[in-house]
Amino acid sequence: MLEITSHRNGELLSARHGKESPDELTIQLRGIASIQSKVTVNGMTVQRRDREFFLDLPLKEKINRVTVHAKDKYGERTQTIVLVWDKGSFKRYAVRIDDNSFVFTDLAKNKYDSIFDHFYFKNLKALHEKYGSKFILKCFYENAHDPEKSNLSQVPECYRDEFDRSSEWLHLAFHAWAEFPDRPYQHCTTERLAHDFDTTTAELRRIAGPRCCTPPTNVHWAMLEPHNFNFMRSRGVKILTSSGFMSNRIIVDGRVETLDQGGCDIGFFYEQDVARHMLEKRCFYDADYDLFLSRSFFCFNIDTPEEIEAKIKAEDAKGESDVIESVGHEQYAYPSYAMYLPDYFKRLETSCRVPAELGYKPVFFQNGIFGNTAWGD
Repeated sequence: MLEITSHRNGELLSARHGKESPDELTIQLRGIASIQSKVTVNGMTVQRRDREFFLDLPLKEKINRVTVHAKDKYGERTQTIVLVWDKGSFKRYAVRIDDNSFVFTDLAKNKYDSIFDHFYFKNLKALHEKYGSKFILKCFYENAHDPEKSNLSQVPECYRDEFDRSSEWLHLAFHAWAEFPDRPYQHCTTERLAHDFDTTTAELRRIAGPRCCTPPTNVHWAMLEPHNFNFMRSRGVKILTSSGFMSNRIIVDGRVETLDQGGCDIGFFYEQDVARHMLEKRCFYDADYDLFLSRSFFCFNIDTPEEIEAKIKAEDAKGESDVIESVGHEQYAYPSYAMYLPDYFKRLETSCRVPAELGYKPVFFQNGIFGNTAWGD
């Protein structure tokens, strides 16, 4: 018998979870082992109370391997987990807007003098100036709603300097080739993903320059089989975000039913133990692929301003994480869209205002650990 009970593999820890100094984060590690066994943690002797063992364990690195070893007359057992020290953590939020294509069609066809002559970028800039908010726009190569199927290759380079000057708060990144078909990368080959990723990214860099274009934090529908994770890492991706990480859902006799076992559907096919951890803690580190995961908990084109404010305040009061991500989709801002939301920018403003009022700082999640660059990356 040997099990660490106080922490799980891949957990993100900060001063919320222990005593922090500039050189280490000291946590109390606990677990259980047979009474007669001799237990050590990373070579250190532990204290015992019946089957329970515990010790104050210093974490000194960004990624920390913790190995518990137990030896008795029946043999030897070990358990190793990885814990991440979110050094100097602070309350922070990111805003991710998916499905961007309409605005690029407008830039291609209308030849604005400035990107901020367009209502979409104008509103984003106003929110940045008011709250300091930062936005990552996840982009399609092709506009599937445009009868002419306009695409990024048609957008002129004349806005490049303006995008570059805005790169401190505005980033563009790959999302998918187009909005349809749904779930485009659910079971795709690496060759297909590479084609879409590289073609879209090349056009974004041409349009906006390298400082404004960054690795994405997810893909369309948040569905990507693990065999493609290494490709994503090769393109600089460090984080996968999703409002999913939920159990599978199926249709039975016309009703949606939830399966409490198996892998996640929307949520990069992760196992249920990860999904349940993400439901409470929001963050996870997958040492197998060197990827961080983040689970958002609202979508501003689904929730009303009142619901958004209530959810953010409840999450802050829970105190489990320093990290908040606001998520939405571009098309709902357009009057021409069938499901247009007249209060779209009020919802988006609530997603920026409430975290700011609660002391959260705007960040880009792809920098450092969810926007915390204390480790220098």
